[in-house]
Amino acid sequence: MLGKDAKRRHRLRDLQEFLHRFCPDLDKTRSKFFRQSLWGILLSRSLVVARWLPWIPDRCRQLFYRHKRLLNQLNSRDWDHQQVLQRYQQAWAKRVECDTPLIVDLTDLARPRARKLKYLALVRDGSNDGKLVSGYWCIEIYADWGHGRITPLCLHPYSIEDPAVLSENAQILRCVQQVFTATAGRGVLVMDIGADRDNLLIPWTDHHYKFVVRLRGDRHVLLDSGVRVEARHLAEQLLSRSKGKRAWHRVYLPERPHAPLYLVCKTLKGRERPLMLLTALTVESARTAAGALSYYRRRWKCEESARFLKKELGMERIALRVYEAFAPLLLLAIVAMGFLTWLQLHFASLTHWLAKASPGKRKIKFLYYRLLEWLGKQFLLTPSMDTPP
Repeated sequence: MLGKDAKRRHRLRDLQEFLHRFCPDLDKTRSKFFRQSLWGILLSRSLVVARWLPWIPDRCRQLFYRHKRLLNQLNSRDWDHQQVLQRYQQAWAKRVECDTPLIVDLTDLARPRARKLKYLALVRDGSNDGKLVSGYWCIEIYADWGHGRITPLCLHPYSIEDPAVLSENAQILRCVQQVFTATAGRGVLVMDIGADRDNLLIPWTDHHYKFVVRLRGDRHVLLDSGVRVEARHLAEQLLSRSKGKRAWHRVYLPERPHAPLYLVCKTLKGRERPLMLLTALTVESARTAAGALSYYRRRWKCEESARFLKKELGMERIALRVYEAFAPLLLLAIVAMGFLTWLQLHFASLTHWLAKASPGKRKIKFLYYRLLEWLGKQFLLTPSMDTPP
């Protein structure tokens, strides 16, 4: 049985191999910073720099100087975190296929006690009954590989009070374009009802992006005959005429009458309004309609991923005083969760061992909690647990 020092060396070797594959152009200083920071984040389960210090193996005996060095690296302008993010996205983009869901969502970075941070704005705190508090917004984009494996490709914090931020729509378009540039146009955008706006749908249609977006119902669409109709009324008519629980029809945006889209609708049990999706995918049969609906169901994976980032990696408990340092710190969170995904994809036997169901319970599908706990137990507990293959 391996001792703790040997296990540490093995896990550090895995981390170095991951960084070499997904962040290959880092210089010696930045490579050390990423390796130590990610190691501290995974074992401390926190994005607070002060909590990484006991976990970082180096020759510095004074934690004060180690803390100062990490903060200086985080706030340094000698390196561009956007370049590292682009290389990271390009490395993961090699796995993206034409039908890979790219899930887009918005979340809040609530800072209710902050007073002196730059560009503080009002956000809705999802963990506090949607109350308006001080904080920032964050755009999330995930690539869903199936079987509970998901990789964050973008966590972009911004403030509407920042003079460099033109609008929320501009930020979403910028992040989506960056991801699609890395994937060479591959992937299917999936977004909830917040994407039902012309400022997003029209540019995505012009760029020929594949997307699946939920509609509110009050949007007007064009039929092949040129008739303009409300999406909700059209969905109700289609469902009333169809014998099944789903229906579909080819439609067009009034602003883009030559770009065919498809309205896919489905009755929801216990609800008056049907589920309405607008998609750029071709829907001409019940099978393809079910495929569009399955994309939207997979959108909920981003909710579980965001919950993991906030609960287990402490994305809501960030101790920073510099607004510009939020983006590099969230880049570390992206790479940390990406490392957990890589472990699941790279070590099939470890994934199978962790996914085993406990007595009387179902098989685990979202392994990130168990994987993070397994990493911690390797160094915190005595080696009495079962050893994975």
